[in-house]
Amino acid sequence: MVETDAIGRLAPRNIVMGVASTLALAGINMRPEAFVGAVLIIAAVVPVLTFFAALTFMPQYALILAISTLFVVLGIVYAFLMLRVDERRTKVDDVLPDFLQLASANVRAGMPIDRALWFAARPEFGLLSKEVEQMTKRTFSGEPFNESIKGLGMRFNSKSLERTINLLIEGTAAGGQVADLLERTGQDIRNMQMLHKEIAGTMLMYIILIVFAAAFGAPLLYALSNQLITVTNYIWTGILAQNPGGLPTGGMMFLSPQPPGISSQDFFTFALLSTIITTVVASFIIAAIQSGSTANGLKVIPFLTAAGLGLFFITNYVFGTVFAGIFT
Repeated sequence: MVETDAIGRLAPRNIVMGVASTLALAGINMRPEAFVGAVLIIAAVVPVLTFFAALTFMPQYALILAISTLFVVLGIVYAFLMLRVDERRTKVDDVLPDFLQLASANVRAGMPIDRALWFAARPEFGLLSKEVEQMTKRTFSGEPFNESIKGLGMRFNSKSLERTINLLIEGTAAGGQVADLLERTGQDIRNMQMLHKEIAGTMLMYIILIVFAAAFGAPLLYALSNQLITVTNYIWTGILAQNPGGLPTGGMMFLSPQPPGISSQDFFTFALLSTIITTVVASFIIAAIQSGSTANGLKVIPFLTAAGLGLFFITNYVFGTVFAGIFT
């Protein structure tokens, strides 16, 4: 741990502070310097091992593979943090309306706001209850209530919770009816959640179209285009073999037929990259439509990308078999 702390301090301070905020949102109780140091060690060791391993099998691609591995490691760490952050946000948003309704009832019963939140933190509210208990303990130990509840908001990447906290701070400072404020806020959050579900349901057709275009339509067209380029190159090579001096132009010198400007191998590489990029972007769009958070797209990417690449390879093989049968 000491070594990772020392390595983590080598990183710029603004990066370490950003990691500290992300770790808090992800619910990871780890020193940011230690986390950054551990990531730097992994990001250095894994690419180096990949480089030396690639020297044995594919020396011409060793450097490219090492650099790619570096981005993969950093991408995995980022995806892990974002998924943790979004998972905590989802859990809190799901139970927040009920929690506010119960806290409102406690305030109506005559409890001060800190004790009302404390008694509202029941086990069925799960993660939110644990964080509220920690907040109220800090309040009971002497920390100002406003500072404690602001700290609660910094533990979740939830706009609903953040707005609730701001309203609660302003309401208590103005001496307003806190019970009514909590009740109406909880009801508004529940209405917004229901509205979002209705919108997601009405946009189901768009999701289906996006999935079809990214995982089925594009790979199918790429596979067909790849085989057409292969056939065109094959035909052109045969024509040039029969006419080594070039194609006749019938006296029209401005006619100069040329072979295709791209090989089938180049287009094959382009098709693979395009399929991956298309499915990744489509995954984020689908996640934004369904849940309102693009982070959930990280869960969709493996399945949608696998479906797109699988269909591309299958259809490319089928078309290749068909065209090969025509020319044999």
